[in-house]
Amino acid sequence: MSFQCPVCDSDYQKPIPQTCLVCGWDLQFHISIPEGLKQNQNHLDWAKQTWKYRQIVDIDQHKTPSKSKKRLTIADLLPRLESLENQLQQATRERQNLQNLLDWILHYLESINPELLVNITPPSDQNFPQSEIGIDYSSLIELLAHGDWKTADEYTWKLMLYIAEREAEKWLRPEDIERFPCTDLNTLNWLWEYYSQGLFSLTRQWEIFYNLEGDYPKFCDQVGWCRGESWLYYEELNFTLNAPLGHLPIIAWRKRACYGVGNTTPNENLSLIFSRLSTCSKPFRA
Repeated sequence: MSFQCPVCDSDYQKPIPQTCLVCGWDLQFHISIPEGLKQNQNHLDWAKQTWKYRQIVDIDQHKTPSKSKKRLTIADLLPRLESLENQLQQATRERQNLQNLLDWILHYLESINPELLVNITPPSDQNFPQSEIGIDYSSLIELLAHGDWKTADEYTWKLMLYIAEREAEKWLRPEDIERFPCTDLNTLNWLWEYYSQGLFSLTRQWEIFYNLEGDYPKFCDQVGWCRGESWLYYEELNFTLNAPLGHLPIIAWRKRACYGVGNTTPNENLSLIFSRLSTCSKPFRA
């Protein structure tokens, strides 16, 4: 005599197992107490519905098997983490550069015409000095604040060589100037102008050079890099606030004003520096 599971309708011959091998229903309960089917009809109905639902789900999964998700490993996550970190660093540099440029422009506008800033709200936090590559400008600030213009000028040159990774060569190539970090160039420029109260800076030199249409001899004469027809050596410069406008800093040449540094002339160096400054900040010309 066979016995049929009341839930999944599976047929069994004696000996009948304790539970259904297909759906797991308790078969012995209904064999020993047949009237239990009536007493537990609600329980049985629930079991049947559950079994049918399982059958439907199994069929659907068989028809359209779901793609198993690959478990992410550390090797999978590391490239994503590095990409996110690079994006964050880039965004931080861009934000610092924009903040630096805004602060510089506001400072420049204030120096030429404070009335222009009446309707402009200055930034809440002055973040100078700033650097794209983590340069600490505290030593330069200290030199400038104490008016040690010669040491500050020498230190500025060392900083530029360090930033451009040209310390061993001790001079800058055109490509070094062309890709000099904008934030750092603007910061160096701003610090010189701020602590000299507008007397010394690359921007002051740029203005003079621009107004003289790039005439280097006339430029040197106006900023005090020559005396009559005699080009001054570095040690002959005037490292005081009595110097002519734009007298410092010295970046286009190092030993004598008529000679450059490296493979380019001072005139070429100045043009490259001003071009880079224009790209980075455009502080006084459209």
